[in-house]
Amino acid sequence: MSDVEKAALLCSDDDDDKIFDLSKNRSDPKINRLQNQVSDVIDGMKVNMEKVVERGQNLEALNERSENLSVSGDLFSKRARNMRKHMWLRTCRARMYLGITLGSILILIMFFFYRAFNGK
Repeated sequence: MSDVEKAALLCSDDDDDKIFDLSKNRSDPKINRLQNQVSDVIDGMKVNMEKVVERGQNLEALNERSENLSVSGDLFSKRARNMRKHMWLRTCRARMYLGITLGSILILIMFFFYRAFNGK
C-alpha cells in the first residue's frame, strides 16, 4: 500500500463529515445519540486502520530481519564447513609431523643400537 493510499485512508475528508452532518436535526436526542455513535465508530475505524498500517510496517521489518538472519546463517554454515576442513588438514599435518618425528627417532635409536652391538 502506497503512502498516498495510507494517508487517504487515515485522514478525515470533509465529504465524510458532510454526509454525517445532521446539525439541523440536533434537537432530536435519538439523532444526536446516533451521530455520536457514528463518530465513535469512525474514530475507532481510523485507529484500527492506523494499527493495521503499523502492523504491516512491523511485518515488513520482521521479514527483512528474517531474510538477513537467513543470509547470516548460510554464511555461518559455509564458514563452519571451511573451518572444519582447515582443522582436519591441520590435524593431518600434525599427525604426519609426529609420525616423521617418531620414525626419525626410531631410526636413530636403531642406528645407535646397531653401532653399539656391532662395534667398531
